[in-house]
Amino acid sequence: MTRVTSWRLWAAVRREPLLPVLAILLLALAGAYPEFATVANLRNIAMQASPLVIAAVGMTFVIMTGGIDLSVGSMLFLAAAIETTRAVVGLPTAVVFAVVCAAGVGMGLLNGAAVAFTQVPALVVTLAAMQVFRGAGGHVTGQQNIDLPANLRGIGTATLLGVPAPVLLAAAVALTGGVVFRRTTFGRYVQAVGSSPGAALDAGLPVRGVLVGVYALAGLLAAFASLTQTARLGAVQPSIGQGYELTVITAVVLGGTALFGGRGSIGGTVLGALVLTTVQTGLVFSGASPYVFDIVRGGVLLAAVLAAGARWRTVAHALRLTGRGRPSSA
Repeated sequence: MTRVTSWRLWAAVRREPLLPVLAILLLALAGAYPEFATVANLRNIAMQASPLVIAAVGMTFVIMTGGIDLSVGSMLFLAAAIETTRAVVGLPTAVVFAVVCAAGVGMGLLNGAAVAFTQVPALVVTLAAMQVFRGAGGHVTGQQNIDLPANLRGIGTATLLGVPAPVLLAAAVALTGGVVFRRTTFGRYVQAVGSSPGAALDAGLPVRGVLVGVYALAGLLAAFASLTQTARLGAVQPSIGQGYELTVITAVVLGGTALFGGRGSIGGTVLGALVLTTVQTGLVFSGASPYVFDIVRGGVLLAAVLAAGARWRTVAHALRLTGRGRPSSA
């Protein structure tokens, strides 16, 4: 390995610390379970991770602004339910997908407007929305399993050059999200709002517009994830999306996005989703209880909260030392 190659590898590891974690995890599981390293199983992991990657890209933008969206799993369910309604069944596939994605944007806009134009915290807004959207989805489906028409399953079974369509779609969403995040005005505004909403407002940035935009994007990508998830399963199930919000949030914070905003990356989110899906698959191979995954997921979230709390205490202490944390005298 040349010096230049070594430097590039080290730079990649520094930029995305989860990269060696994922590599070690894959090697360890392949060593413990020879059937884990088969092409079919690795393909299955990529397929399972695809909807998570799509939804987590949207959540990254939300969390980067210092917000949270607990309704993503319910939006995914309601979007899937809309996909099965009489109003859209029988329409051309592209029209059905457009209707579902538009519904996702509408749900996200409701969340974003409530967060941006009221004083209610995003946690409370999206917690309420979670119940509303899941109840609406249950009403539409009657809490029954509904098989998808054949034309709506193609997105879950199609391949291009041997690569499953959901994997290609997830890669396209991640690449597009990365470009938007790093190279557009909107992406820079998202980072500015997350770093300091007050400073962003003082600078004349459209803070409310940015907040509405990130929640609308999260709704759109939740609906898009729903299309790939239901197509892969071939049916809409009443349990779809339950607890999904925690998995999505965990993937984002595991990928390095600060839970209270201001710092993060789309690449880290993708790696976080892959690590979680690999862990879940490894637990299946080991025969461990499925509740172990809940423990892992909860542990990651708890560590993120504690780390964020420690960071803010350090910042507050520094401000007090410099006098910037004290109120100015008249």
